[in-house]
Amino acid sequence: MALGAAGLLTVSACSDSEPSFLGKARITIAHKNDQPGTSYKPDYNYSGFDYLLGRRIIDELGIKATRPADVPSDERVTAITEGDADLVIATFSITDERMKLIDFVGPYAITYQGFMVAKDGDDIHTVEDLHGHRVCTWKGTTSAEVLAGQAYEDIETYVRDDASDCLDDIRQGRADAVSTDQLILYGFAGQYAAEGLRVLPGETIGPPQYYGIGMPKNHRADCGRLREIVKRYVGSSDWLADLKESLSLIPANEKDWQTQYRPSDAAIDARSCRDRTSP
Repeated sequence: MALGAAGLLTVSACSDSEPSFLGKARITIAHKNDQPGTSYKPDYNYSGFDYLLGRRIIDELGIKATRPADVPSDERVTAITEGDADLVIATFSITDERMKLIDFVGPYAITYQGFMVAKDGDDIHTVEDLHGHRVCTWKGTTSAEVLAGQAYEDIETYVRDDASDCLDDIRQGRADAVSTDQLILYGFAGQYAAEGLRVLPGETIGPPQYYGIGMPKNHRADCGRLREIVKRYVGSSDWLADLKESLSLIPANEKDWQTQYRPSDAAIDARSCRDRTSP
């Protein structure tokens, strides 16, 4: 019994001396793998704004990470609740409904619903110009909900299964435009610039989307640590450099991009490590 107790003390001492997060010295971060500019993995290597944020978090925490895990949009919450990932950084909008199940840290970026038009859409410059045109969006997007409203009934909106379907449609001329989060659209426009796809600058609809980092509940001390890391990052030149590197079309096309996409400390405090958004 005495030897066993001594062994436990030795293990505990070693564990306490190592940097950890969520009680671990090595964590798994999950990203999307199909969104150029945010988190993209065409081969074995990731790139994008979300991926760069994940690397900076690992460095700040002083811990190790496994190889990033892939996560589709509809599995982001369950990846956390079922223990498949410790953090999810995947253009993950903070909502009160999701906050009942997991904790968020952020936002680290803010965006609205925007539009990307095809190469032959030279006559389309505003949302009103889309009246009578076919606009593709996909299941589960905020755009699908907003465009279903009466204010946009003159736009011929249709819903596909996922982003790849809409991208195929606009590239093949079956859609005149695609709608989802504007930040995501700028990533797609950069990927397919040679094909003439372009985002409508400043033309947005719907409520703001606050991108946060998802993590398990019941770890509020670690959540608070991560919140302070994110606040320092968003207020630093690193945030600017990472966005410019990953989504260069945003600063090139959006006049007030720093104000539009960069959250305040107050916005981060209101949504981080809570069960619902603070008023």
